[in-house]
Amino acid sequence: MNRTAQITLAVVFLIAIVGVPVGQAIIDLRQEDSELQVAELFQRPPTEENLRAFESELEEGSYFEEIVRPYYQLARYELLRNMGEKALRGEDGWYFYHPGIRYLTERYYRDLVVDSYQGPINDSNEVAAAQANGDPVSAIEGFRQQLAARGINLLVIPIPGKASIYPERLTEDAQAGAGVAAHTRRFITELKRRGISVFDLESVFLDARDNHQLYLATDTHWTGIGVRLAAAAIAANVRKQPWYEAPERPQYRRETLRVRREGDIPLMTRIPEREALFGQETTTCYRVLDIEHREPYEDVDEASVLLLGDSFSRIYQTDAPQSAGLIANLAYELQQPLTSLVNDGGASTLVRQQLARYPELLEHKKLVIWAFVERDIRFGTRGWQPVAIDAQASLQ
Repeated sequence: MNRTAQITLAVVFLIAIVGVPVGQAIIDLRQEDSELQVAELFQRPPTEENLRAFESELEEGSYFEEIVRPYYQLARYELLRNMGEKALRGEDGWYFYHPGIRYLTERYYRDLVVDSYQGPINDSNEVAAAQANGDPVSAIEGFRQQLAARGINLLVIPIPGKASIYPERLTEDAQAGAGVAAHTRRFITELKRRGISVFDLESVFLDARDNHQLYLATDTHWTGIGVRLAAAAIAANVRKQPWYEAPERPQYRRETLRVRREGDIPLMTRIPEREALFGQETTTCYRVLDIEHREPYEDVDEASVLLLGDSFSRIYQTDAPQSAGLIANLAYELQQPLTSLVNDGGASTLVRQQLARYPELLEHKKLVIWAFVERDIRFGTRGWQPVAIDAQASLQ
């Protein structure tokens, strides 16, 4: 390379690294009631947390990133079929959420905790080390004890992710129907060893997967039939409980609807022209209607069952077509209403924090169903913090 070419490349490089921040500063100053983003760097202590927060805010507020990133992502997908950090392209038009694959393929959370624990390893201090890092088993046991003090039972339901049921849709090297969720089975074993009731939805879905498509191809969540089968299986378990009484007459009926959805996985990538690239999916949903009032299902605060859930409980329930999600279909199977608290991605800790703010929701309850997607065993939002429910809540 001759000297002229070297100088040209150096100048272009300098323009790029200097021009972007200078240009962003000019844009910031031209906006009304705006100040330089870089000024925020000197308004907070230079801790690691603050520096990372500043970096994130800088990326989100960058005009150049907003303009350039989508086209870069589109080019990366078209040339390399790379969908970024959150998504993975599978086989035959199926797409997967990357944290769900990490949960299946990386080490079990407790093994990672033990590796980082400095000290002798035995059963008791292994648990202590895990608790210090937000151990889900200990958090669940603590919650179970709080409910038991109120005379309320707990049923835990780890919801299998899409790759656990359809691993061959992720890679052709996987065997169809192979049980790949070893971490979840180990987790269930730990819970049962502590006397905690757990419902194994993975086994139900593995038995049904050859006859039904239980998950959306371009979404992290289940199809309408997946919801229906899950609700029926869970209800069969609940009906075995001694407090359950079948109603004298049906309270709910169902109607069938076809719903078109844009998958959430393409949305995560922020790739432009998503509809042309990925299209929409159609799924059959089962909306639940109140027979007496002829209206869509609604929760009742005084119900005997409280469901704590995440986006798997929200889909089809509060978004289209509404009253067709896990909550409504479980109410249909039991022929009695439920109470529910749902937080997308927050079923590990946030829903319990919500419950702690409204402990009156535990009044009249016989059972709490705690349903969360299996990846949250390791990647739950805010981990698995201990949460104390108000001791003044009314006892049963």
